[in-house]
Amino acid sequence: MVLFPVAVDRETEKGTRVFPGALFRAWFVCAWLMRTSLAALVLLAAGPVAAADCRPAGSEGRAATVAYVNDGDTLRLTSGERVRLVGIDTPEIGRDGDPTEPFARESRQALRALLAESRNRVEVIAGREREDRYGRELAYLYLPDGRSIQGELLEQGLAMAVFVAPNLALADCLLSREREARQQGRGIWSLPAYQPGLPSAAGIPEAVQGAAIVQGRVESVGESRRNVWINLEGRVAVRIDKADLGRFPGWNFDALEGGVLRVRGWIVYHSNRYQDWFIPVDSAHALERFD
Repeated sequence: MVLFPVAVDRETEKGTRVFPGALFRAWFVCAWLMRTSLAALVLLAAGPVAAADCRPAGSEGRAATVAYVNDGDTLRLTSGERVRLVGIDTPEIGRDGDPTEPFARESRQALRALLAESRNRVEVIAGREREDRYGRELAYLYLPDGRSIQGELLEQGLAMAVFVAPNLALADCLLSREREARQQGRGIWSLPAYQPGLPSAAGIPEAVQGAAIVQGRVESVGESRRNVWINLEGRVAVRIDKADLGRFPGWNFDALEGGVLRVRGWIVYHSNRYQDWFIPVDSAHALERFD
């Protein structure tokens, strides 16, 4: 997750052209009709499992043009709105002296390249939760041919799927788009920090920004009034709000003790007598257990 938007270079800005409104609307309608016809043909050929573009059911988007690309998961529209691509997280580009993470620039360049295919024109579908705490719109983005931009970045191994309620409608689809890149060690999945993940026994490195994958042995499982706490070795805990337990069907948290758990999410630095870091988790999609 990008905490501070990074301005794109002027070369990229100059490369963005804006069509007049009427021409753009006509172009997008034509592209939409072509995509719809193609989708119908694919469905006829492949049956009901062909929804590969990871699109929320019954959703309606709006046409937009991208003006700036901050990094692999953050951009700005010509309308001035800042957009955070929901459902994925890409490596962080360093700011104010912080180091740039591996594959951060490649992720940004991949997003630019995808947008260049449509001359920066996209369809924007807002997430169920429409805005994050930084005032950015949370949205799914699609090229005019219907391809999911999030899905494309996941397949290239330049993003990882993340799961934050209530924007979970495409969790299964995005995770499936990530799977092949992960299995083949593509992009970020060639790095130990992603596969198998940061070892909790060593603690969380200070340089870690945004979302991360952490793996460790479960030492204990406990409860507070509002939360379930899964305590990993190394004073790292997983926090699950009891109000979200319905998103963990079939999970017996007590049975995790002694086993290995892999979790993905945003690291919260919070030192007390129980842990030094915790990871809030909203969905079972963020957990992998190993017996």
